[in-house]
Amino acid sequence: MMKHAMDLVMQAVKFLNPGQIPVITADQPLFAIAKQIQSKCPEFYGENKITLLLGGLHIEMSFLKTVGTLLKDSGWVESLVNAKVATSGCAESFLNGCHVTRTRRAHQLTACALFMLLKHAYRQYSLSYAALEENVLCF
Repeated sequence: MMKHAMDLVMQAVKFLNPGQIPVITADQPLFAIAKQIQSKCPEFYGENKITLLLGGLHIEMSFLKTVGTLLKDSGWVESLVNAKVATSGCAESFLNGCHVTRTRRAHQLTACALFMLLKHAYRQYSLSYAALEENVLCF
């Protein structure tokens, strides 16, 4: 079925815009099948004949899983649990990136909290620096 869909897309693109390489976006299971077809029949479906892209949701899931790998053992999960943002099981699932919307919101919340801390630290620094400047004598 995927091979037939690839043939139809190639015919349509060839008719509508000759010379353009067709681009097909598919979710992960269909992408895997299409890649297998592409590797088994490179003379008809090679990478120079058709471009296959993974769907946006699966790209985001892969990205969130990569970020989760970087955050593993960093204390991020524990801080989310201590702040009562999520339960321990839910916070652990953020590392896998399976529930995209919930994981994205957790990352947005973390970014907002870190920005607020950065802004507070800068304000404290600015106030202490201004106090030091008042005590400095200029000649």
